[in-house]
Amino acid sequence: MVVSRERKLLVLSDMHLGRDCNYITGFAGAARPDTDFDQAFIDLLDHYTDGCAEDWRLVVAGDFIDFVEVVVVPQAQGPLKLHLSFEVSEEERAFGLGTEAERTLVKLDATLGYHSELFTRLARFVREGGELVVLRGNHDVEFHWEKVQRVFRRRLTDLAFKGEHLDVDEAIERRSAFQDRMSFAPWMYLEKNRVYIEHGHQYDPYCSFDHQLHPVSPTNPRRIDTPVFMFAMRYFVNMLTDFAAHNADMWTVRDYIKWLRAKGPAGMFYTGRMGLEAGVRMLVYAGRFAIGRVRRYNKEHAKNLQAEAERFDVPVAKLERIDALHHVPVNRNLSELMRLLFLDRVLLVAGALALGMLVLLIFTSPWFELGGMALVAGLAYWVNRKMTPRRFLLPGGKQAQAARRISRTLKVPLVVMGHSHERRVTPLGKGGRYVNTGCWLPPLPGKAHVDPQEPCTCKLSHLVVEGREPELRVFCRAAKTVRVADVEETKSHLSSATVEALSTADIMAP
Repeated sequence: MVVSRERKLLVLSDMHLGRDCNYITGFAGAARPDTDFDQAFIDLLDHYTDGCAEDWRLVVAGDFIDFVEVVVVPQAQGPLKLHLSFEVSEEERAFGLGTEAERTLVKLDATLGYHSELFTRLARFVREGGELVVLRGNHDVEFHWEKVQRVFRRRLTDLAFKGEHLDVDEAIERRSAFQDRMSFAPWMYLEKNRVYIEHGHQYDPYCSFDHQLHPVSPTNPRRIDTPVFMFAMRYFVNMLTDFAAHNADMWTVRDYIKWLRAKGPAGMFYTGRMGLEAGVRMLVYAGRFAIGRVRRYNKEHAKNLQAEAERFDVPVAKLERIDALHHVPVNRNLSELMRLLFLDRVLLVAGALALGMLVLLIFTSPWFELGGMALVAGLAYWVNRKMTPRRFLLPGGKQAQAARRISRTLKVPLVVMGHSHERRVTPLGKGGRYVNTGCWLPPLPGKAHVDPQEPCTCKLSHLVVEGREPELRVFCRAAKTVRVADVEETKSHLSSATVEALSTADIMAP
């Protein structure tokens, strides 16, 4: 990806296109759940780029197409007429197609049809001179396959020139120029002395990849590697009709209890069984990963890292330092995997019961037994309190810390990420700034803003960079205008003490 010239940047993340396209839980033949979603994006492009597309570069910072949540089952009745070049496995009949390039193309076809108006407008933007950059996120890592990239380019080109009759030479020239304005970034987008953009999932232990630039399975190189979140989505979330992982991020324990009680005994049993099966699959895969990991994957990742350094004219040592900031995946860290599956609590309870039994066997005095049991209970409570902070591994803080290191390493004033779905602006010192764009998703139920006269509650956030000045904004789909993101949602999330500590760590880092 070569940056042709400096343009205005329109940056958004986490669109998750196709996330409702689930042929297992009843999407096939059903009406679109949110027909205004595509229109909001169309209106956004109209607002900024209509008549001046050549001034803009649209950067989609990951999770553009949600290949993880696009669940296509070959035997499902629906608008897809599948001509498969592969044999479908029994698991795919139960959970949807896998992550191989050929399977991903079927999901891509379903998504393009599902969001046809959105992609038609996007194609017009590129045709009119705009540039499109697609960064890989954890939900669309299948863009790693060059075949998927080629088909996406071709399909968007077909939309752009649909209905036009061009002679051969003109068609080749215009289609080639069109495709030159589309690029895929396997990791980051960088303009020296201006901006650094990546999705940010590498700082999330549930979503990170050991080899971001070669994210294939160590047990089958034709498949994508499987972080923990993919197990949860494929074998649990995608199988439920009333659970949206993106909305559940905001749920409390009371919300989960209410959700489970509403399902009734049969529904609770099914949910528990699916959750248990997903957990077992995680543990089995973690073991197979340890056995199947091969040295050549490290070499492929290193080779691609060198290519990225040459592409952006950056010393490879600097990119190695940034790459080293990524969080070790949970399925490569046994203690964190145990915490995720609540096995640490199970072991703690078992240990406490064993100590309690030992107290009853050693002491005969009731007072000593009561004292010993109280001591065991107190010890178990203390250990649980110490373990609690380690159970919540949200990526926001880790992203902000990584942004500071990235800004200092590459001498770039603006670092941008997505992934966490939380809008954030954090000062990095010396005029630097970290921005998390939040997400571009449909609103939660009951909170859609449809009346322009009412106060805007839209959450369709995006970043605009004109020259060197970034501004985090929200698009109002009712009024078709933009506003600056709320101060409460963009205040610094790092205390002065934390900033000071991070500055010291940067100075001491090799």
